[in-house]
Amino acid sequence: MNRNNQPRYVFYNNTDGDIYWVKQVSEGKAQQLCAKNHSKNMSYILESSLSKPVINHMTEELDLTTTPYTVRDANNKAQDTASETLKIIRDRMLLESDWTQGADSPLSSSKKTEWATYRQALRDFDYHSKTETHGVTWPTKPS
Repeated sequence: MNRNNQPRYVFYNNTDGDIYWVKQVSEGKAQQLCAKNHSKNMSYILESSLSKPVINHMTEELDLTTTPYTVRDANNKAQDTASETLKIIRDRMLLESDWTQGADSPLSSSKKTEWATYRQALRDFDYHSKTETHGVTWPTKPS
């Protein structure tokens, strides 16, 4: 299974709901990451089983008292600027397209080139100058 078909897991502190990160990995890899970080009280959960997707792990946390867990704004965490939020979105788009560039990718050479061009456009995206997160025109993902 390539990374594109793997589910997204939310890795969180199981005592206070702090979100460490959101990763698209196999369940076996999720188990390994938690075992490696057991001192951080780390657990993982499928993002699709939460009340809503995690948009920004730096400003959101899980409410562990709800079933399913609720994703909520974390008042005690610093709020990101628009450019920081856009960088997080851009980085997620890059991560989700990593599978297209691997040696074991099922794509043809021409499709790999299309994806490489898309990924370069994401890297070149000027998120630093943005003051709003809406109305942003992102590069078009290849079909």
